[in-house]
Amino acid sequence: MKKVLLASLVALLVLSSCSALKGTSSNANPVASTVSSATSSDGMAAGQALNAIYKQYKADGKYDYTNLNNALNTIKLLQSCQNLKSNAKNSTYWKNFAAGLVLGSNNLVTDQLSGTVTNSLNSLVSNVDTQKLQSAGQNATDAINTAKQTASSISNILSLFK
Repeated sequence: MKKVLLASLVALLVLSSCSALKGTSSNANPVASTVSSATSSDGMAAGQALNAIYKQYKADGKYDYTNLNNALNTIKLLQSCQNLKSNAKNSTYWKNFAAGLVLGSNNLVTDQLSGTVTNSLNSLVSNVDTQKLQSAGQNATDAINTAKQTASSISNILSLFK
């Protein structure tokens, strides 16, 4: 019963977060306005999700994909990184994404780490069916399974921050 409740809550929050992510504006941060808005928004959303996951990782001593907040932030992270796949050869997109990543993470991701983290996120999202995340019919089991599938890769990225 507890798992069904958790799964239902995740599904509801994932669906509501899809529209919230698309509404992110780089104008909220004056520094971000110097970076391409769409790319910066993607990077900033990824940075915010990564920062939230990292805080929980530090509190728990591990990445726990069964934690509701981690599952939701993992979905947000993957959603914000999905354009990395289609822009693999676009160096401007990657540069702006990395800049947004630094800003969104409140400098958890440093300028020196931004390239490594962006490459790691691209590798991570390349192995995930991100179309499932955008589907209105996304079910909570898929969301949790996706979080579980990416747990090792996310743990590797989190270990970069000391």
